[in-house]
Amino acid sequence: MSEVMIYGAAGYTGRLCAEEFVRVGLQPILCGRQEAVRAVAERLGLKSAVFDLNDPGETERRLKGVRLLLNLSGQFLTTQKLLIEACLATGAHYVDLAGEVEDTSNAFTFDNRARDANIMIMPGAGFNVAPSDIVAGLAKKKLPDANELVIALATDGGVSRGTLKGMLSHIDHPGHRRVGGVLVPARPAETELEFQVAGRRFRAVYDPWLGDLFTAWVSTGIANISTYSVLPGLAVAMMKGRLLWLRDLILNHLMSLLPEGSSARQLRNGRTYVVAIASNGRTQERVALTGPEAYRFTALCLREITRAVLAGKWSPGFQTPALFGRELLEGMEGVKWD
Repeated sequence: MSEVMIYGAAGYTGRLCAEEFVRVGLQPILCGRQEAVRAVAERLGLKSAVFDLNDPGETERRLKGVRLLLNLSGQFLTTQKLLIEACLATGAHYVDLAGEVEDTSNAFTFDNRARDANIMIMPGAGFNVAPSDIVAGLAKKKLPDANELVIALATDGGVSRGTLKGMLSHIDHPGHRRVGGVLVPARPAETELEFQVAGRRFRAVYDPWLGDLFTAWVSTGIANISTYSVLPGLAVAMMKGRLLWLRDLILNHLMSLLPEGSSARQLRNGRTYVVAIASNGRTQERVALTGPEAYRFTALCLREITRAVLAGKWSPGFQTPALFGRELLEGMEGVKWD
């Protein structure tokens, strides 16, 4: 049995991740609910297994001998609990791509049990949490008495159907802002932020669902956190409750006609931009970076986290990517500090 299992390997991100792992000599076992995972594994010369998560005994049997499970299956509020329970029973570390507040905070509820089982649980291991959590931690180190943190993200590239479906399904729903250490209600796009990374200027809108509202609080202890994303004008209009007929049209009729994810050219040429600004009311400290295209960045983050865990660089309980610090991103292809 391989030391690493990827569950959800037939999806767009799962395939990118599996291809990157094979490129650097890692040999994960590819798993999922769909038979399509077998074709992916055969093409890459990897082992595979097809099973759903409705039978806990079967899931635990499949995890025997696995040191690290990567859950890339999506719908994390469902898959997360089932797979974490199996990891607790078998002693496998658990990592996923959960990138929203509810998903990351749900993973935190397993913290004590994970410590008792001596395993690590880490959500948010992809682009939309890992780099931002790391730069947030670095900003806090530069300003230890910071009481406010602003995180902003921008991307050049495509979007997968899964990401788009998840975003559109709640695009006009309220989310959160962290105030005084507490998550309080916030509306999408209720405020705007201008920021600059690598000489480029961006205008972002408030993104009230980002997992950083939970993970950055855990990793920095900063009580007041706001999160922003640069999004297309149509998306911003929907966030404000307009053009929802178009949202419904896309979700109900057009989704299957859209590209599955970023094109090869977008993967090659796309860029990401991340900034964290910590302040204490008198001064500010800023940490920023540019990185590769978002889905490519996700595969690279998973690769490096996997290498770290297999090398014994992990801590028990709930952890955020800031655990690995700047070192996780050092030397990563396409990453430049601003």
